[in-house]
Amino acid sequence: MIFTDFFENKDTMFIISQLISAIATLFLLFSFQQKTHKKIVLMQAASGVLFGIQYMLLGAYEGMICNYIGAVRSIAYSFRGKSKIVDSIFCPIVFATVFVISGIITYKNIFSVLPIVAMFIASFVLWSPKTQQLRALTMPTSAMWLVYNAVSHSYVAVLTEVLNLISIIIALIRFRSTKEVKKNG
Repeated sequence: MIFTDFFENKDTMFIISQLISAIATLFLLFSFQQKTHKKIVLMQAASGVLFGIQYMLLGAYEGMICNYIGAVRSIAYSFRGKSKIVDSIFCPIVFATVFVISGIITYKNIFSVLPIVAMFIASFVLWSPKTQQLRALTMPTSAMWLVYNAVSHSYVAVLTEVLNLISIIIALIRFRSTKEVKKNG
């Protein structure tokens, strides 16, 4: 009943956007369960492309642009440790700058700043090869996306961010170092 009521007064584009968001969610949630940095960022790239399509269908263009740029950034970061350019601090600075420029171009209201700030921060967080640090520092950006998604009527993406936060916490516990386990255990 609730499921059919939710979709009752919605147009086809909205319904398609929510379905695409659900698929993107799966990629994002499973990304944090990966052991390697490369697998995490490549799964996030796939998720970003799908979320970009979803935001386009909702007319949330700052979210769309952020996700497309983020997908390119994730692919670039998958070469971390194999490319002097990607390993240079210059790389996240370039992506952070591109996010700021995209924010200036797509600015609509105070809420449209949230994905820009989240992606700016993520440019440095995702660049870090330390997977536990990457997981932990993704939590505040996830909270920013949660608010933006609520305002943009991206309801599946709101749920995504809640699940994303839970997934990150599980991964932080699951992959904590043996030193931590012995120290706290």
